[in-house]
Amino acid sequence: MYAATKRPLMPRPLALPLKILPRKAHGHILSAILNQLFRNERCEGEFDFLEGRVVHIKVSDAELSYALTLTNGAIAEAGDKAAELTITGTVYDYLLLISGREDPDTLFFQRYLVMEGDTGLGVHLKNMLAAVEMEQLPMPKDLRPFIERCLTIYERFHYAP
Repeated sequence: MYAATKRPLMPRPLALPLKILPRKAHGHILSAILNQLFRNERCEGEFDFLEGRVVHIKVSDAELSYALTLTNGAIAEAGDKAAELTITGTVYDYLLLISGREDPDTLFFQRYLVMEGDTGLGVHLKNMLAAVEMEQLPMPKDLRPFIERCLTIYERFHYAP
């Protein structure tokens, strides 16, 4: 798998438009995308271990945070409920995960994605994600090349300190 020696960060000005939308709207958008993306896995019950549990996804360089839970088999925005697990990473690290260029084990063990809280829940989630064949996910055909272009741009401009 691909491993970058420098971890580029999203420039603060690029994160500003994302902050215009309320946090709750971000959560609804993200949950809708995840529900579509993991439709088969949800239907097969692979996410059932998350039912009623709250996971916060933090994007450190964009200063964004999402609280997600599973309710009646669907990923949903969890509002202000306390997180049992928090996963923190940069836009770049999440793009590596989504693109399949880095597997979850590498990102977590090298501490690019950091888990805090219920580590048992985190390990279960990490293992479930590692088992998913990214190529099999129902993504629009133009999304993968877009993600690859974003990664290439990130790698050309090292904004990391």
